[in-house]
Amino acid sequence: MKLIFAAPLVGIVMLAGCATSPSVPTGMKTGQFVSFACDGGKTFNARLADDGSSVRVRFEGGYELDNKGGGIYEGSDFKLVTQGAGAAELFHNGKSAVKNCKPA
Repeated sequence: MKLIFAAPLVGIVMLAGCATSPSVPTGMKTGQFVSFACDGGKTFNARLADDGSSVRVRFEGGYELDNKGGGIYEGSDFKLVTQGAGAAELFHNGKSAVKNCKPA
C-alpha cells in the first residue's frame, strides 16, 4: 500500500483561487473617465482607480468614493451602486440622485 501526501497540492490549488484581480464594474474603465446616461436626461462621469480601490465621480462637483466591495463605492455623502442588471445608481445623502445609468 502506497501513502500519498496531497496536502501541499491542495494548498497550491487554494492559493490559485484567491489570486483574482479586482473586478471592473460594467461600463467602467481603469484610469479613464466614462460618461453614464441616466433616467431624466441626467449624466455623470466615473473613473475607476487602476487598483480598483476607488472611483472618481463627476456629478455636480468631483468626489472620490472608496470601494466597499460588491460593486458599492462610498464617500463624501455619495454612494455609487454598480451591482445588479448592468445599470448604475448614484445616491446623495441616502437619496437617489440618478438611476438606471448606463455607459453612454
